[in-house]
Amino acid sequence: MQDVKEDSIESKKAKVSATPKDSIESKSSKISKTPSLPQGFKLSGIKANIKYKNRFDLALIYSKSACVAAGVWTKNKVQAACISYNKAVIDNNIHAIMINSGFANACTGLQGDKNCIICARGLSENLSVDSTNILLASTGVIGQQLPMDRILKAIPKLVGNKKASKDSIKQASRAIMTTDTYPKTFGVKFALESTNADTPKVKARIWGMAKGSGMIHPNMGTMLGFILTDAAIDKALLNDALSEVVNDSFNQISVDGDTSTNDMAIVLANGKAGNALIDKKGKDYETFKNALKQVCVNLAKKIARDGEGATHLLEVVVKGARDKAQARALSKAIIGSNLVKTAIFGKDANWGRIICAMGYSNSDFDAGKLDLSFESKKGSVEIVKQGVGVKFSETKARSVLGAQKVRIIVNLNDGKEEAKAWGCDLSYDYIKINADYRS
Repeated sequence: MQDVKEDSIESKKAKVSATPKDSIESKSSKISKTPSLPQGFKLSGIKANIKYKNRFDLALIYSKSACVAAGVWTKNKVQAACISYNKAVIDNNIHAIMINSGFANACTGLQGDKNCIICARGLSENLSVDSTNILLASTGVIGQQLPMDRILKAIPKLVGNKKASKDSIKQASRAIMTTDTYPKTFGVKFALESTNADTPKVKARIWGMAKGSGMIHPNMGTMLGFILTDAAIDKALLNDALSEVVNDSFNQISVDGDTSTNDMAIVLANGKAGNALIDKKGKDYETFKNALKQVCVNLAKKIARDGEGATHLLEVVVKGARDKAQARALSKAIIGSNLVKTAIFGKDANWGRIICAMGYSNSDFDAGKLDLSFESKKGSVEIVKQGVGVKFSETKARSVLGAQKVRIIVNLNDGKEEAKAWGCDLSYDYIKINADYRS
């Protein structure tokens, strides 16, 4: 989650022809896509000149109604000041999240902790809520103090600009970006039981925005993700749903093997949809969890596709596994291998690197039973059958691997469980971007 020059970002944009299309298959016809914010939420994004001039770099998420909140945090032993701050207050009723890009507020000592308190108090004065009802997030360069004078000066404008509009969504999602080439947002709507007998069902929404391009590796957290819902749900169940969903979404992506000091995923639920409170694990809980999963998987795939210097989105499917844990571990090992990533960049069907990555995953499997193939919109090619390489056309393989989205499909032929992981290739541009990181 690093920061680079504005012109570096612009040069990256030129290499991306279009934002990847949403391709999440709905598990339920009752869940459909929507660009709209959930009821009661407003966003804002402004140019506060935190690190660069004339760049969106300060964002606000706000709900007048109090929200229950759930969060998952980076496993890096070195954690930014905002992580510690959020852990201390997330059990409170939450009204707002403020996010800055440019500086990470990590490895900043006691002053970094104090700056979190100052930020929260400055925002609370302008929102008329208690400072302990505010969460914070930062992303950017490690080891430098936040420019508090610029942030505090910008807060009144940040608060004044908050709206539930397309422009506010665009500006807020851009303000949390660093080396990202495009904003990442996605939302769904779905039906829940109503509190009104005359209208047995109500529409609820879940919407999210995320940032992530570098320092992305499965081990939650791997990015910044902010997910909003107007559904009414018990806090403990919200925690359960998020904890379960991240294992099949954000925890299943990798760009470069680095887990950041700052990263988190937070869900806020303000209950404005008018549904009957989800306070037990039943039909409505499963509907909510499936909708949350769709949002998280969609955002995770967008992060993987936007890896620094990436030219391919890589999806690994491990099926026929004995259990879910085995499938997850093997798919994550493949997606995390730099040798696999460079082979995909070179359109080289070097399947030995895939088998090698599976071998050091610490997950037991029978290599003599597995099948392996590559697949894309340009076709498919079988590479391994029952653990042995088979003859295939190198020309066809290069064509299949030349597509923007490539799938590696591994069948262990040992069970019924399946897991997916997402990442990208490793290109020359990754080195260029990160060599110029601090300038």
